[in-house]
Amino acid sequence: MSDTTTSHQIHEIFYRPINRKIDSVVKVDNNDPSVVKKELEEYILTPQLERHFSDALEAVIDTEHAQTEDVGMWVSGFFGSGKSHLMKILGHVLENREFDNTQAAGMFRDRIKGNEMLDGAVGSATQKFDSEVLMFQIGAKADASGSESITEIIHREFNISRGYASMPWVAQMEQELESRDVYDDFMDAIEENTGKDWAEVRNEAMFVRPDMKKALVETGEYSSEDEAGRAIDDVQDNVLINASTLAEDIVEHVEKREAETGDNCRYFVFIDEISQFIGDNGQLLLELQSIVEEFGQKGKGKIFLGVTSQEQLQQLIPGVLEKEAEESKVIDRFPHRFDLTSENLDKVVRDRVLSKKGEFRGVLGDLYGQYEGILSARYKLDSGQSLKSITRDNFIDCYPFLPYQLDILPSIFQALGKGSSDQLTGGERTLIDVTQSVLKDDDHLYNNELGSLVTLDMIFDEISNDIPSSDVKSIREATPKNADDETSRRVLKALYLLQQLSWIPNTADNIATSLQRELGPTQAMEGEVEDALEALVAAGYVRHDEEGYRILKETEQEIENEIKGIDVGPGDIRRSSKRFLNDILNNTSRVNYEGQTFQLNLTIDDEQVTSKGYINLKTYSPIYQRYEDIDPDGLKTQSFSEDDTLYWVADDAKQNDIYEKLKSIYQINTIVKEKRGEELSQEEQEALGQKQEDLQRLRNEVKREFERSFQRGKLIYNGETDEFDATNTSLGSLVARKADNAIPKVFTSFKHGSASVKDRHISEIFGDLQGSSNPSVFSELGVVQDGELIAEARVASEVEDEIQRREKAGENRTGGDLIDHFAEPPYGWSREVVRLATAVLFQNGSIIPTYKERTYGTYTEDGAQELFTQVTKFKSTFFDERETVDVETRTDAKQLLDRIFDRKVKSTDQAVDEGIREEANDWVSTTSTLLSQLRRVDFPLADDVENFKNRLNNLLQQPTSAKRIKKFVEFEDELGDLTKSAKAIANFCGEPNGENHLEEYETIQDFIAGEWETLVDEAADHPGVVDISDEARDAADRVKNTLDTEGLIQQWNDVKTDYRTAAEAFASTYEELYEQRYETYTASIDNVRAYAGDDIDDADMELALSELIERQGERTVDLNISDKDHINPNPSLNWVIENIQTVDHFETLAKEQINDLEEDDDDGKIHEKVDTSDIFGNTVVTELDDVDKPIADLRDKIETLLDQDGDIEIRFR
Repeated sequence: MSDTTTSHQIHEIFYRPINRKIDSVVKVDNNDPSVVKKELEEYILTPQLERHFSDALEAVIDTEHAQTEDVGMWVSGFFGSGKSHLMKILGHVLENREFDNTQAAGMFRDRIKGNEMLDGAVGSATQKFDSEVLMFQIGAKADASGSESITEIIHREFNISRGYASMPWVAQMEQELESRDVYDDFMDAIEENTGKDWAEVRNEAMFVRPDMKKALVETGEYSSEDEAGRAIDDVQDNVLINASTLAEDIVEHVEKREAETGDNCRYFVFIDEISQFIGDNGQLLLELQSIVEEFGQKGKGKIFLGVTSQEQLQQLIPGVLEKEAEESKVIDRFPHRFDLTSENLDKVVRDRVLSKKGEFRGVLGDLYGQYEGILSARYKLDSGQSLKSITRDNFIDCYPFLPYQLDILPSIFQALGKGSSDQLTGGERTLIDVTQSVLKDDDHLYNNELGSLVTLDMIFDEISNDIPSSDVKSIREATPKNADDETSRRVLKALYLLQQLSWIPNTADNIATSLQRELGPTQAMEGEVEDALEALVAAGYVRHDEEGYRILKETEQEIENEIKGIDVGPGDIRRSSKRFLNDILNNTSRVNYEGQTFQLNLTIDDEQVTSKGYINLKTYSPIYQRYEDIDPDGLKTQSFSEDDTLYWVADDAKQNDIYEKLKSIYQINTIVKEKRGEELSQEEQEALGQKQEDLQRLRNEVKREFERSFQRGKLIYNGETDEFDATNTSLGSLVARKADNAIPKVFTSFKHGSASVKDRHISEIFGDLQGSSNPSVFSELGVVQDGELIAEARVASEVEDEIQRREKAGENRTGGDLIDHFAEPPYGWSREVVRLATAVLFQNGSIIPTYKERTYGTYTEDGAQELFTQVTKFKSTFFDERETVDVETRTDAKQLLDRIFDRKVKSTDQAVDEGIREEANDWVSTTSTLLSQLRRVDFPLADDVENFKNRLNNLLQQPTSAKRIKKFVEFEDELGDLTKSAKAIANFCGEPNGENHLEEYETIQDFIAGEWETLVDEAADHPGVVDISDEARDAADRVKNTLDTEGLIQQWNDVKTDYRTAAEAFASTYEELYEQRYETYTASIDNVRAYAGDDIDDADMELALSELIERQGERTVDLNISDKDHINPNPSLNWVIENIQTVDHFETLAKEQINDLEEDDDDGKIHEKVDTSDIFGNTVVTELDDVDKPIADLRDKIETLLDQDGDIEIRFR
């Protein structure tokens, strides 16, 4: 070190005395003013803490103008992270008590640097609200039985904070006495009777009741002690404490204070370490949810509940609650969540413990500058996580610690079990406590000169009381041979701490770095550490493997000795070796060649493992070579005559390493099995678990070494030797390279079936091959060319020949037999290629498949294609040769399909047969539909359709495609005429997408048989009424004569024209007669009205005229032929004519009814009628005197009638 650093000692550089008292753990309910004042003065506000305080205070401030139910605060962080400190400081800021003429909020604001938002929030919260805070550590307040609920504890502490008794019923009595203004009298009586203060008496559960009864009587509230006892019983029996009543009591308290002070009051319940109290008790967590829920619902922002926890709320819940719905509710009730991380802790330690005096920051900066290079290069740990780098500022802030140490120490403490409970063995220790202890200890750095560093062994010594005593004892008593004891023990201490962290490798370099006592060269320490580690490994204190160094516990050392005592023989090694080799070499028994997988017969160390292939792979491991002589040159000579065998000799350079590891595996495995059924101590179980981890590591290493030995070995085939050094190439790839030479020599016909056929290709061979999207494998195998199926392709013809051979030999010829046959040399074809070739033969009509006693004639049959696309069905399908037709017959059938059905097909049996079946099926379906319509209307050509359908069904029922094709040609003449007729009828009926004339045919048929015949009959019966033109008669006759003939379709347009002529004649006649009827009945109705005169009331008149009106109808009618109005018109033509001819009859009936109405009048009068037409009817008037005589006659007639006896009434007509 430089001389410039020797004039100062470590303890001089700190801003605050490093040996001052710092409370290692903050107690939220320690309200000692001096303690609280110191905590406020030294509180370190990190950016994270500033955010948390701002959020918490803003949540409170928001309640001034808006009610809220979001009143839950959850503060989380690991032990020593400062969560309790945060809650306590927040509570004191809110309550804003005075300490030595200064208030808590003011002291806190002094700690804020440049955060105006937080500063404003503190001022606002303390000015707007008069707040009370109840803070306590719940574990310390709960009774020893553990039976108290959270609600009961809060309720008790709430009562105590207001000066009431801890027993709920006593506190209730106190409050009732207080409300009656006799509480002071009651306390005076207690003191006078007992000589003790009431605060002392009320805590004596056994005696408080008698004392209370007597005092209650003396206050005058009760007349006797019995009455007072009953009152106490009532209170004691009816005290109800639950979340709802707790919230009500606190709200009542807050509102009472508001009424007394006029201030806006708030109440905060802060509970420390709630997670430890809850543990895994889901009911307690749900109770906490209920409390904060009631606080929110009843307080509406006047009361808050805050808690601290070592776990974040989201992390705590899944381990406690089973239902997701409950999880969501609890989380929702604590919307204000503040999590403290190591970022916060790091700054607190730097500022509260390691803060430097201003004059020493420059000195330390110079020290950094002097050693900057070596600090960056050597004073850092290799780590799997990011650690702080050593910069000038970081060095000054952390010194005499290094930045990485403050990063790893919290994790080390946590791994060692810190934070599992409040009270740890040896005392409560935090990072602040430990860092300060190291620095103020005279045995460590207190008086050391600048340049000295904190080392991990110092940390170990400081926390040794928190480490299992057996581990500490083992380390402090370690005396390995050939090593310095002190250095060895320092190494063990550092290693003990480092191995707590899985993400820091326990390497010699990391251990050496952590033990550097002062700035300077590191080589000496690195050498000492390596020597010490070597000695510790040899002595059994430490184990070294690929993952680094690890301290063995005493129990582990005992097990290690047992393991080393197990004898291991050659047979044990070879058996263990083969288990590894079977796993390692398993993938080499399958190789891919041009898209096809080939099985190899794998032999490992002269033991055959697989035997399903036709090429042999014989392997020889380093362990085999340890016991047996292997001559690679001899194998090379032998291989010249062996086209079907590969030899693989592994490199034996690592033979001894592999042997030793196999030996260790056998030994460890033996001990593990022996102890599996024994009753072991916890330490023995842990040690055995560690050995099992070692076992897995050794297995991985052996597997890796075996793989590398083959990757560096020799592969011999057909007189050629390939020597590898390919540790990055898989074993399967190495074998495949050599197998590429062997496969063509063993499978000489493989090239004809070499294609990567997929299941979808087999489906596609049954599809449309005319398009341009056929898969390339079709052309590669030659089964499709220019859209045509080629059944003569090599793969197809080979399969067909094999089926024929097996059929002649009487051998099985299932798909499974074919797959097995063509998998063997000389083919080596995949089962997909065989299935595709067989599908080509089936599609061509060359073979007939039978599956489960069902024979499939064509690939379009339901389920036929599945026999080829599904491997399982294919293997069970039986194949026969199919009957075929000669070229001439097939050509005739193809041409006939084109001629009568306009269907063009390929020149294969299958294609022609498919065309016949498809057309037949289509026309059977069409004719079935037609026949139901044609028979309904007695269509004249229905029999032709029936005959056509029968012929098609005959074709479809043929058992084979060949018979169907032959029958089709045999029916040529008959089918020609029937097809022509069927097409014409189908077209007439609208098939497939034309206009259906059948409905119109039925309309014409109905008209000729109905309305027209009626018109003709009426014309014959009433020649003067109905008249039909000759043109209409001729047209109707032509229609009638054509409807039932075969010429109907050809003459359809003429039929429709003639039909319209006849229909119009009918409609015209009907419309004229309809109008005539109206006019006739209108005149008749007028006559009746005139006859009745004015004396008949309207109702009687309507009744008399009803028959006439009913037959009168409308004035006109318009029959639209297109709308079929002339079919079944209403009323019918007969009825209209009948109405016209019977009008006089109904007029007479109406008049008689009028007469009857007059005679039936029962008003007591004699009704007489005078028909003026009888008097004036024949009178001709040319001058005035001409009326004298008829008037005189009328007078005489009237006088005569009036001379009758009775009341005479005369009416004129």
